[in-house]
Amino acid sequence: MLNNICITAKINPDLDGVACAFGYADLLSKQHIKAEPCVFGIPQSEVQYFIKEQNILINISDDNNIFSQWDKFILVDASSMKGMPHVVKSELVEEVIDHRVSEPEKEFPNAKIQNELVGAAATLIVERFMKANILPEYKSAQLLYGAIFHNTLNFITANSTERDKKATQFLELNFGLSRSLIQSMFDYASKEIIDNLHDAIINDAKQFKGFNFYQLVMSNVEYKKLEKTISKIIVQEDTKYPCQWSILNVVDVNKKVSYLYVPSQIGQTIVSQNLECKFIDSWANIPAALRKEIMPKIDL
Repeated sequence: MLNNICITAKINPDLDGVACAFGYADLLSKQHIKAEPCVFGIPQSEVQYFIKEQNILINISDDNNIFSQWDKFILVDASSMKGMPHVVKSELVEEVIDHRVSEPEKEFPNAKIQNELVGAAATLIVERFMKANILPEYKSAQLLYGAIFHNTLNFITANSTERDKKATQFLELNFGLSRSLIQSMFDYASKEIIDNLHDAIINDAKQFKGFNFYQLVMSNVEYKKLEKTISKIIVQEDTKYPCQWSILNVVDVNKKVSYLYVPSQIGQTIVSQNLECKFIDSWANIPAALRKEIMPKIDL
């Protein structure tokens, strides 16, 4: 047996998944347990900020190697096999750490599961550091700090909790981290999204029964200027992954608004009825919310 542990989120992970993988590997290392943080696919724009502006080295793991070097897996910011790297085998998953409504025990009968409804899975990792009276490495702290703010949109989402706030306070107290890092992250991510709009949309696309759900998280976005390009990209993607309707959630973290783009009438009817919003020229506004908050209301 290899006895090697891979800690991973889903393919094309957001900052919460990356931060949890690196943070938890850091904690286990300090507890004399060897585990490797693994990132598969293309990390999203907010992760690129930490790679390029904060000089945090994040290597991309190979998902095409049929001879896996790992014989155990820990899933973070994830609780199902949907979207998982090919190397992950459900029967070899020994632990699941997530923060959403789901039933991971059905897919991972051999796993120890922590699935608690906080704003970010990163909060659960920080709490483990706090409970163990261990400090993470500075770069792990940066990633975890950014992940909590990104996943709660600066604590304005409905799923934000006091636990999330206490976790960031712990990191601020011990590492001198500040909100300026967070604004820089959102600003950088917004520029990356605009410069690479096609990749930003498709790399975070999710397919559900009957519809496709796309999402962009930005700051001070002028979404109308992007409409023609957005429409073209979504038409192309909906052709690749046929669906009855599709939705794009453009979250403006500074304006605290979600701009919803739904081109089809059937989709507009479903969304307007369940989110109590009105569409004009295929766009509607709601208070800022992430996909995971919107999904339970429209996935009928």
